[in-house]
Amino acid sequence: MKILAVDDDPFIRELLPVVFREAEYPHLTLAASGTAALELLETTKEHFDCLLLDIEMPEMDGITLCRRIRTLEAYQDTPILMVTSRADATAIESAFAAGANDYVTKPFDVKDIATRVHIAERMLENTQRAPRLDPQHLKDAGKPGVHDFALADPVHINGVDQLVLPFSLGNYLSQLSRQHLDICQVFAAKIEHIDELYATCNTAEFARAIAAAAEAISRVVDCPQLLMTHNGSGTLLCIVTGDSLPAWPEIEVLIQGELDGMDLRHDDNSPMTVMLSVGGPIQPNASRTQRVRKTFDRAIRRVAMRQKVKLDTPPTEKPSVSAAH
Repeated sequence: MKILAVDDDPFIRELLPVVFREAEYPHLTLAASGTAALELLETTKEHFDCLLLDIEMPEMDGITLCRRIRTLEAYQDTPILMVTSRADATAIESAFAAGANDYVTKPFDVKDIATRVHIAERMLENTQRAPRLDPQHLKDAGKPGVHDFALADPVHINGVDQLVLPFSLGNYLSQLSRQHLDICQVFAAKIEHIDELYATCNTAEFARAIAAAAEAISRVVDCPQLLMTHNGSGTLLCIVTGDSLPAWPEIEVLIQGELDGMDLRHDDNSPMTVMLSVGGPIQPNASRTQRVRKTFDRAIRRVAMRQKVKLDTPPTEKPSVSAAH
């Protein structure tokens, strides 16, 4: 792999070549600032396979640099690892929201670097990358029900704050410290009748439906410690740290109110109905090796239970919400 590392600390720039050689990654290029890194990325013919960005740098910090890099067409899918000595979750969450895929904490050793870069390699080798859609720039929306992706594909919607790739959300969850686990909640939300939307919407309309659901969640949760991903089939997995969450199950009512207020429309200006079910929150699994799969599976089961309760409840009755917990 060809790796570009950006760090303003001369000591770190001297250390990194040694660390990467020991980790059997000898093809390393160094930049001392965000400005120098951007100039290198925009002018060199060489394409880097992985980027390592220090978060705390003067003039342009690593989070801003990450956001700028993601605007470069050649680097929209390149793995970006953040390097941080900060323990607060806010900086790390902001980095992921800006487009980072993983992070390494200082002080790091050869094992740390090797593990995270190996994971980045697996991301590059994965041929089932999430398709990227931009609802604002889909020129040819296509015919209803005709898409370049399957319903179950984890389609990523560009331009939605705090919506990240599934791979990135899993990395974030897997590395949360015990301190952050204690204040972390995970929940899933699912667009109801998503199969009907997939069959009757063109690609732009389908992308707008997913984007609207994510935006409604972010408005209601309304805190920087929120990260989400579209896991496919209209399911949004959400991670929140902190105690600023609305109560369950009222959160479902609030989110649906935001969606209803968006006045979503099909391309022919007919109303587009997007209904959302929200499962009760859970705390992540403590085991690092099994945390991602078990936590996400439990969250998805919770929202499936919630949907079942709503389907089984006669329309004339007030839906029971206790089963969401």
